Amino acid sequence: MRKEDTEASPLTAFLYSFWGGALAFPACSLVPVAPPPLSLLSTSPTDIHVMWLPLSPELSRGTITRYRVDYCAMDKAHLVSSVEVAANETQVTLRGLNPGQMYRLRVVARTRAGYGPPPEWTLHCTPDLFNYSTVFHAPTGLKVRAKASSLDVTWQPSPNHTRVSGYRLYCREVLSDAKDTMSVELRKTVHRYEIRELAPGQLYEVRVQAYSERRDGYAAVWRGRTQREPAASPPPDAFPPPPPSSIRASANSSTSIWLRWDRPRAGGSPEVQHYTVRCSPVGLRNASLVSYFTSTTQEILLDALRPSTRYEMAVQSNGLEEGGPFSGTVEESTLPDRPSTPPAELQLSALDSSTVLVSWRPPVEPNGIIVEYRILYSSSSTQPEHLWSSLSLDGVTISTEVQKLLGDTRYYFKMAALTVVGAGPYSPIKDVHTPPAGHELDVPTVTGILLGVSLGLLCIILCVCFSLRGHRTR
Repeated sequence: MRKEDTEASPLTAFLYSFWGGALAFPACSLVPVAPPPLSLLSTSPTDIHVMWLPLSPELSRGTITRYRVDYCAMDKAHLVSSVEVAANETQVTLRGLNPGQMYRLRVVARTRAGYGPPPEWTLHCTPDLFNYSTVFHAPTGLKVRAKASSLDVTWQPSPNHTRVSGYRLYCREVLSDAKDTMSVELRKTVHRYEIRELAPGQLYEVRVQAYSERRDGYAAVWRGRTQREPAASPPPDAFPPPPPSSIRASANSSTSIWLRWDRPRAGGSPEVQHYTVRCSPVGLRNASLVSYFTSTTQEILLDALRPSTRYEMAVQSNGLEEGGPFSGTVEESTLPDRPSTPPAELQLSALDSSTVLVSWRPPVEPNGIIVEYRILYSSSSTQPEHLWSSLSLDGVTISTEVQKLLGDTRYYFKMAALTVVGAGPYSPIKDVHTPPAGHELDVPTVTGILLGVSLGLLCIILCVCFSLRGHRTR
């Protein structure tokens, strides 16, 4: 047997006949040898946005058919939840999580042969609900100018940067086996830094976040490659292909948008290997919320989006060597949904024995235009919900008086916000105690007392005046 006959690739098997000949045929795919590179961030106290990069052919060892995201709370390691994602997706948002909770997460890729080995868990803590408004936002306007061996990083201060002590900058090579991450701390007045001694043509991830003595802020994230070393005479296919044409977007649901396009119109351009889709909310200045998707076809379903939010999208053609410029942007809005959170800061105040003042703020995540608020109240917290008294108010209202209540009674209140899709969750129950009916005077009684006292004082003043006038006449 010849040596070259024994060195088959992992995806090829050989069948030897009785006459010593060899027939090659494709074998089944093998499982991936490594997990996808993982990135995590939270855009609200109740979600985690999971992002990863597609595996190279050497690591996937076959066609990826799907991904699986495993996650669990740190204190409930035995309760592992999983979400399966299509092969053309590279991110997913986990919603309905607990604020201020440490979670363990990992992503596993699958071929037809099965899932690859599970990687080590990555830890991520969701923001605390009560301190969410005080957390430093990600620096805005993150820009990175890539050179062959360096990255020139610039950014603008965080919107709430007055309490910032400084900035931390991290840089790591995404597809490298080494897990070392370069980090540097900078003064709050520094908004530019050059990362040097990098390898040409490699994929890097750069993170910039504000920090103080008490907490770290959200990170602005950039991913891209350093420039390749210039070639003496690049082949024609090395030139980037032009962008796709006829970009079209249509809303599919409250969390997804269909995006379709046509092949580049320019003739004689390099063959397109795949497409990269850029998606972000319209007017966004925070680079950490810009999402990138990969597609080998001329359409993609952009998922894990926010309800009732307007997005702008652009598409890039990628050849064998490098990607071309992005197309012009198109805009589309996701459909509205039920509110994800109840009305905030519900307050109760007893005005008298029969009236309670109720005030609140709109939901943190309305998922559309609030068209109605619904207040439920009862003198028994254990009573079935359909037996509670109900009060409906217009969506622009933020306070109301609930009247015709009983005196010296404890009432329980809860409320929900509604969009055109339906009602969101109810707020936690709050209670208020109305005073006894005899402890306050009604308006007619108070008016009568004041009128009587006023008439009495007027009579006394008139009598004194007449008495003084009579003395002067004498």
